[in-house]
Amino acid sequence: MSDNLDNQVEYVRSLAIAFRMAIGRAQESGELSRTVIASFPIGCCGYTSDLLKRYLDEHGIKTWYVSGTYRDPSTNYSQSHAWLELADGTVIDITGDQFRFELHSLQNDCPVYCDKPNEFYNLFELAPPCQCEGTYSMDVKRKEKLAYDIICKFL
Repeated sequence: MSDNLDNQVEYVRSLAIAFRMAIGRAQESGELSRTVIASFPIGCCGYTSDLLKRYLDEHGIKTWYVSGTYRDPSTNYSQSHAWLELADGTVIDITGDQFRFELHSLQNDCPVYCDKPNEFYNLFELAPPCQCEGTYSMDVKRKEKLAYDIICKFL
C-alpha cells in the first residue's frame, strides 16, 4: 500500500514539475503576459492552483484546493497562499518560491513542492479544503482558459 502511495506522489511530482516548466517556457515566450498568471509565480498562487488542478484532473489525479493565511501578530503582517493537496494530505505547490525574498519565517525558495506539509505550510491558518471548480467571473474563467491553453502548448 505504501509503495503505491509513494508511486502516486512521484507521478504527481513529475506532472507538477512538467507543468511548472511549461509555465516557464510560456512565460519566456511572452505568451502569458495578458493572462491571470502574467506575474508567475508572484501573486497568482490561486489561479496557478486552479490551472494545475485541471491538468492533474486530466491525468486522473484528484486534488483539493487549499488556501490559508499567515499572520504575524507582532507586526500585523499577513499573507495568503494557495496550493493543492492529495487525499492523504500531500501538498502540491508550484508557486512557493514567490516567497523567496521574504525576510522572516515565510521565506521559501522551493519552486515545486510535493510532499507532506513542512514548517512553511504549517504557518498558515487554513480554510477548509475545496474540491470545487473556481467560483470566478466568466471573464476570469476565460482568462484562466487562455492561460491553460497557452501552457499546454509548452507541455
